[in-house]
Amino acid sequence: MFRITYQVRTYLECVQMGWEEWQQAMKTAIPIVCEIRREYKAYLDTGDETHKQKADELKKTLPGACFQVSDYAVSIGTKKFNKGKRGRWREMLYAYLSGLVVIDVDHCGNPHEVFVRIQKEHDLKAEGILLVYVSARGEGMKIVFKARPAEQWGNLICQQYEMASLLGILDYVDDACKDSNRLSWITGPDDVLYCDTKELFNVEPQND
Repeated sequence: MFRITYQVRTYLECVQMGWEEWQQAMKTAIPIVCEIRREYKAYLDTGDETHKQKADELKKTLPGACFQVSDYAVSIGTKKFNKGKRGRWREMLYAYLSGLVVIDVDHCGNPHEVFVRIQKEHDLKAEGILLVYVSARGEGMKIVFKARPAEQWGNLICQQYEMASLLGILDYVDDACKDSNRLSWITGPDDVLYCDTKELFNVEPQND
């Protein structure tokens, strides 16, 4: 069972976890996401920062994945909780890249409308897009795609910019998400706008 108390997963761990357990993880996110969006709406309506702080704290209890990392090399811990201990600590310096890239699309208006436009203008599979879902606050979305060769599109942040430019969403990219081990908080099943389960989890698409 996906343990929400230890919600950080590398991409390799997500694959090992499997599609069924991934779906269960998304279901556990539903009530948390609803509360996050209530708190954030209250913040927008009132300007009361305590609502925003509450929403941000709730986000940290969601399941999370590091899609851009497949694993970490063994290193010596430097933080208070792991100082001097050997382990596979979540440090960017020791990350093995998965070959995936995540775009954090923020404050884009209605993400469903933005996605419909993107889907009309682009062949998502041909562009290597594997997953698109509405983010926790409901005002943005995450786009997970397969990286182009480095000589073509460069490093991770350049990959994000190139894909965002191709999709016409460059103005909405959160460039704070350039680190490979940046977490993507997982939201509910109804927030998934597109998922290539064959590529992500080696599961054939299900026909409804």
